[in-house]
Amino acid sequence: MEVTPIYPPVTPFLQVKLDQEVVDYLWKIIDIGKIKNIDFKNKLEGNISQSFLLDDIDQFFYKSVCAPLVKLYREKNHNLGDPVSKNALLGPGSKLVLDKFWANYQYKTEFNPYHNHSGVYSFAIWLKIPYDWEDQKKLPQYSEIKDKSIKAGCFEFEYDDTLGSIANYRYTLSSKFEGYMVFFPAKLRHCVYPFYKTDEPRISIAGNLSYLPN
Repeated sequence: MEVTPIYPPVTPFLQVKLDQEVVDYLWKIIDIGKIKNIDFKNKLEGNISQSFLLDDIDQFFYKSVCAPLVKLYREKNHNLGDPVSKNALLGPGSKLVLDKFWANYQYKTEFNPYHNHSGVYSFAIWLKIPYDWEDQKKLPQYSEIKDKSIKAGCFEFEYDDTLGSIANYRYTLSSKFEGYMVFFPAKLRHCVYPFYKTDEPRISIAGNLSYLPN
């Protein structure tokens, strides 16, 4: 008897360690965004203190990070997200743009419930993580709870597995993830759980890539 396991494809996401030049640029546009203070919180699902829009100066982030990741993602996933194959109304002249770009300031006990994004591709970038999941899990409310069930401060994706059950992929965050980015299909559901103890904010950036008619 010959047995061969078959693993059907599951839509992936990309984990990216950003170059320091890019991280420095992101902090720069956050400083500019704080001054302009164009509120974006009422457009989001997050139960957090502050969200404001960012400007991608001279399309630096789109050109240096987003465009190469889109190319790589399509190559690895049979052109998933191609506007011609996915939405004939847009046509071959449609243009991919970074149409939403914002910063999030999340403080202890605040959270971002499960949600998805508009557009075709989305991303989340962790710039400041003021806690360590290893410390969070030691809090009294988590005593006698299995590590896999402790979600304090975690970022988590949610998806259907091949049996139709809900599966999760979580990041147990700490400062080690500062400067990392996850790039994923916009409809992939995700959330951010609350953290505790520290009064410092968790600072992240998110964005959506969409096609616009030519």
